[in-house]
Amino acid sequence: MNGSSIKLNLLARKLSVKLGIITAFLGFSVLLGCFFNLSVLKSVLPGLVTMKVNTTLGFIFSGISLWLWHQPHQRKRFSPQLLSQILAVIVALIGLLTLIQYGFNINLRIDELLIKESINAVATFSPGRMALSTALCLFWMGLALIFLSKRMISTAQGLALGSFLIALWGLLGYVFGISTFYYLMPITAMALHTSVGLIFLGLGVLLACPEGGWMKVVMSPYLGGVITRSLLPVIIGTPVLNTALFMLAHRNHLLPPEVGFVIRAIVNIFMLGGVVWWNAKYLNAIDQKQQEYQQALKESNENLEVRVQKRTAQLEAANNALNESRFKLSNLINTLPGIVFSRHANVNWTIQDLSDGCLAVTGYSKEELCGLEDCRFQNLIVVEDLPKIAAAIQTAIADNIFYQVEYRIHSKLGEEKWLWEKGIATAVDGQLQTIQGFITEITSLKQTQEALRISEERWRLATSAALDAIWEWDAASNMTTFSERWFSLLGEKPRSFTMTRSEWASRLHPDDYERVIKSVENHLLNKTPKYHSEYRVRHQDGSYKWVASQAIAQWDQQGNPIRMIGSIADITERKQTEEALRESESKFRELAENIHEVFHINSADLSEILYISPAYEEIWGRSCQSLYQNPDSWSESIHPEDGDRIVAACNRLIQGEPLQQEYRIIRPSGGIVWIFARVFPIYSLAGEILRHVGIAANITERKQAEQKIWELNQQLEMRVQQRTAELTAANKELESFSYSVSHDLRSPLRGIDGFSKALLERYQDQLDEKGKHYLTRIRSGTQRMGELIDNLLQLSRVTRSQMRLTQVNLSAIAHEIAQELSESNPERQVNWLISPDLIVSGDYQLLKIILENLLNNAWKFTSVKIQSNIELSCMNCHRNNTSLLAYFVRDNGVGFDAAYANKLFQPFQRLHTVEEFPGTGIGLATVQRIVHRHRGDVWAESLVGEGATFYFTLHP
Repeated sequence: MNGSSIKLNLLARKLSVKLGIITAFLGFSVLLGCFFNLSVLKSVLPGLVTMKVNTTLGFIFSGISLWLWHQPHQRKRFSPQLLSQILAVIVALIGLLTLIQYGFNINLRIDELLIKESINAVATFSPGRMALSTALCLFWMGLALIFLSKRMISTAQGLALGSFLIALWGLLGYVFGISTFYYLMPITAMALHTSVGLIFLGLGVLLACPEGGWMKVVMSPYLGGVITRSLLPVIIGTPVLNTALFMLAHRNHLLPPEVGFVIRAIVNIFMLGGVVWWNAKYLNAIDQKQQEYQQALKESNENLEVRVQKRTAQLEAANNALNESRFKLSNLINTLPGIVFSRHANVNWTIQDLSDGCLAVTGYSKEELCGLEDCRFQNLIVVEDLPKIAAAIQTAIADNIFYQVEYRIHSKLGEEKWLWEKGIATAVDGQLQTIQGFITEITSLKQTQEALRISEERWRLATSAALDAIWEWDAASNMTTFSERWFSLLGEKPRSFTMTRSEWASRLHPDDYERVIKSVENHLLNKTPKYHSEYRVRHQDGSYKWVASQAIAQWDQQGNPIRMIGSIADITERKQTEEALRESESKFRELAENIHEVFHINSADLSEILYISPAYEEIWGRSCQSLYQNPDSWSESIHPEDGDRIVAACNRLIQGEPLQQEYRIIRPSGGIVWIFARVFPIYSLAGEILRHVGIAANITERKQAEQKIWELNQQLEMRVQQRTAELTAANKELESFSYSVSHDLRSPLRGIDGFSKALLERYQDQLDEKGKHYLTRIRSGTQRMGELIDNLLQLSRVTRSQMRLTQVNLSAIAHEIAQELSESNPERQVNWLISPDLIVSGDYQLLKIILENLLNNAWKFTSVKIQSNIELSCMNCHRNNTSLLAYFVRDNGVGFDAAYANKLFQPFQRLHTVEEFPGTGIGLATVQRIVHRHRGDVWAESLVGEGATFYFTLHP
């Protein structure tokens, strides 16, 4: 395929893509017109048939399918070609289903799926249904697109051509006004723009694959294709134009029909004659060019014979010169210190010819090695090296390059010699003929290389075993060779063991660069005994390593440096240690000189002061310098009463026992200062004491405070004893008073009650109702007064009595109280809910009083309920941000207002009258005091009319 053919096919494909896009755009535009009822888009001109919705979808899908078919192939699950086939199938189905509706006179309800059409639509068989010819064309176009994807080009182009001709037939009907071309009643007519769209789509499919099918002839770059492309427009256009002119004249009655037919025939003759004349002219021009080419070829052949004779003479002269040159070359080859050879192009690549140089190398003459039979040189080669030679030759032949190989032979004297061979394959007309090359002895070179390898191996082992990097600078090349240790120090893998001086200098820290360069130059110029420098070099990770480098240079007789050999040691850890030590010493001094305590360091035997902080001068009142000069001045300052004790502690310290003592010192001014000292030994790795480190603090103020506290404690203890005695006496007087009051009040009350009872019994008939009422109230008051006295005495006793702690079962006590209450009033219906085994630690009698008061209150305040519920149990609760176990008594009685809950536990405070519920108001106060004696708490929760709950905790 030539260049013009490629360009022509590329142009056809581009036109095919554009026609597909135009077809899809036409369908989309008409579809919009259907949605928005735009007549100009649906029918082009008023009164013409409209393009149906299914037709627009067919145009859109087929145009997109054609565009996708042209896209590059991709190996994906959903490639453009697969989508193209899917759309083509949909187009074919639209056409096929419509044909089935026409053929079987059925309605599959596919015509108005998207948009309804009026039943009065122009030239429409069924609302929304496309023309029969349109359905046939879409069916064919869908199949054509499918066949395109299957590379069935001829079939696809045949279907496209059929659709094109049907659409052209309909378009000519519109052009010439022949309705039967596009409308066969009663079926739906083909719309004007439908015929145009089908023509575009048919042309797009025909041009989609111009190098295949029928279009291969039309698009051919040869004479047939050129003539076809030239004649097709005339063949199509001439009849159409003639017919149009004839019909125009006939319809306007310009010419009789007979004259019109004659003129049409004359025009056709004229047009076809012109086409024949043009083709004859075109073919004559081509034939003329062909004759000119044949004449030029004949002249060229005649010139070629002359040139061949001349060239033959030149070749004979060159051959003679070549033979002479070969003779000279043979003489030259035989004098070379090596062997020129040629090898057979066989399986073993055996040598077939050798130069005379084989005598010096092998000890054999050429005649001995290459006699009448095969050359014996192959037998001299060490057997283990033969595969290596064959492999090198085969690789060189495959890559069409020279080969080089080293191998061993056994000479005539039995010596093992190393040979180096270089050769190349020669071929004639692509056929391998022979291998030619040169062989030279390299035994001495191999021995030198082996000695060098051993030397380098020793050097490598030595430098690898060394902790320092070894380097050598060569002045002539200005290159420096480093051992592997240097690259390991930099964190790199060596690409080359050499680098220039500037490369080495580029790794120096900027702050060290000038100093190090000057140090090297000073050694080289001034011939100092040794070069030494410490500097930083850049690591691969960007950090810097400290190194110490030292070297010695060598100079020639003129004093010029020849080389410089040295070592480089990694001193990063040492530098970091030195820096850390400096920082530690700085921090130590800053800390020691700014604390208020005295920090000191002593020798192992305490005979020498190694360091004393400035706080010594403030506390001891003596200078640090005086202590350095006279260490005994420290012991001389100790208070005489503490001296022996401190000296003994110091002796134990020397033996390894840490010292921790409080003692007094006497300042030069005579003031006494209390000291708290802590000293401990510092050991070496061998376990020997190196020094002692200690700290001494001024605790005078603390000692003075302790003395004041001791004195205050003594005074407080005396006051507590005095106050305890007073309270004991007061309690005894209060107890005596309580019993006295109780006895003195009970006698009159018993008298009043007794006489009132006697009056009611003896003079009952003489007293009126009012008198009896007064006496009854007197007796009730005296009884209540007696009850009140009993409760007050009980309240007094629970506060003063001594507690006897035991394990108390609250459940058992509650059951006893419940039984007594139930027997006292058996007609009441009370539901007792008492949790089993409520075991607590406390005073049995006091805890019984708590339950008697709480359960009696619950009994009393639930008396108004038909069904009473009284419960004793426990629960975990949170109070004052503390989780604790609380016991409770709950009832469903009358309850109380929670706003007055705090008043319940005060003596004589009541929330109900005596007439409502009898009582003295002492019971809950007694409960609170007993709970407080058990270090617990008591509280109540209630709602009016819904009962009350009393909680208490115990912590004896």
